[in-house]
Amino acid sequence: MQLAGRSVYLVNDAEAVHQLLVSSVFDKGGPFMDTARVLVGNGVITCSDADHRRQQPVMRPAFHRDQVTRYAPVMGECIAQAVGGWREGERLDVETSMYALAARVVGRTLIAAPDGRTAADTMAVALPVLLEGMFRQMLVPWPLLHRLPLPANRRFHQAQARLESAVRHVIAQYRAGQAPGGDLLSLVMAAVDDDGRPLDDTEVRDQILSVLAAGVETTASLLAWTLHALADHPDVESRLWTELDHELTGRTPTYADVARLPYTRQILTEVLRLWPPTWMLSRSTLEQTVLAGFTIPAGADVIISPYALQRDPAVFPDPDDFDPDRWLPERSTPAQRQAFTAFGGGRRKCLGEHYGMTEAVLALATISSRWQLRKATASPLRPLPRFLLTPKAGPLIPTRRTPPAAMPGPVAGQER
Repeated sequence: MQLAGRSVYLVNDAEAVHQLLVSSVFDKGGPFMDTARVLVGNGVITCSDADHRRQQPVMRPAFHRDQVTRYAPVMGECIAQAVGGWREGERLDVETSMYALAARVVGRTLIAAPDGRTAADTMAVALPVLLEGMFRQMLVPWPLLHRLPLPANRRFHQAQARLESAVRHVIAQYRAGQAPGGDLLSLVMAAVDDDGRPLDDTEVRDQILSVLAAGVETTASLLAWTLHALADHPDVESRLWTELDHELTGRTPTYADVARLPYTRQILTEVLRLWPPTWMLSRSTLEQTVLAGFTIPAGADVIISPYALQRDPAVFPDPDDFDPDRWLPERSTPAQRQAFTAFGGGRRKCLGEHYGMTEAVLALATISSRWQLRKATASPLRPLPRFLLTPKAGPLIPTRRTPPAAMPGPVAGQER
């Protein structure tokens, strides 16, 4: 197919996508990744496989399960602070609220120096402008056009400049030894390459921006989509309340509760299936290869759409239905698990999957235990395709609910 004036190969078969994601013939590249580098440079998300082999060992320890266990109480505090500011009956801009929450979590766990919180907040505010601008640059790859003093270009460059300034302050604070230590960025700053050389400021900058972009946008988008979807599906919301009331009995969820809230996680997984934030991925071929019976030349761009794969009716019956039960162990099939690519897959699967899902489960459990959210207008929920997929919907109105002190009986979903 033709995209932005160049030929690309679109892969729409889950088995072929799996082959692509595990094969060393395909490397990070193509229109999506090339545009992502405008924001995050050569960080762990966008770097080549050769660079990834050096970067991944530095980043991975910060997302180990033991480390996420230590992050969880901080996540809980951030969630409680965010939800504690809601007022019954107000018109709530869910997207802005979830961006602020995700930024607060990143700024206290992964980049924990004081200026890290400022940078995370700056990222939360700048991201909508940056993602819109990056989508334009991907569809119309003419650099001169994007340098013209047009209002949209000015907004993009101003947001980028504010973010770059915030990141420079973060690096300076860590270089001066003013960071608390033990967070992801401390590990990055202490890392050395094969020659014993520490990362320079450009390399550190790329990792900070990668962490900020992924840590803020993906979780914020997932939670915003979920809250809108629950407002449209009171039957799912009712079963969620049953699980939360039974397992939590009115208390605040902790990391130990995450494994005891399977229906909560099923809801989040189903939201990621229907509306994956990264709705398109791209790769480039390092040499000529054969994929699904087609010969692809060296240097070709290849496109994958998790959005399309995860709505394939041959794999997901009634693909447009919001059905969290399709992720029950007895219903989930190998084909579904293979087609589910919201976190990528293969050698470059998202390092922060467990971190992000832990935060999302704790946030959804806390919010839905305390609040019922209803639509303020009749505006339908629909995707807004930008560089990442964002929800287009009106505000929600929170109504306080009081969980019962105890809920005897079976958990939601076990009465079948």
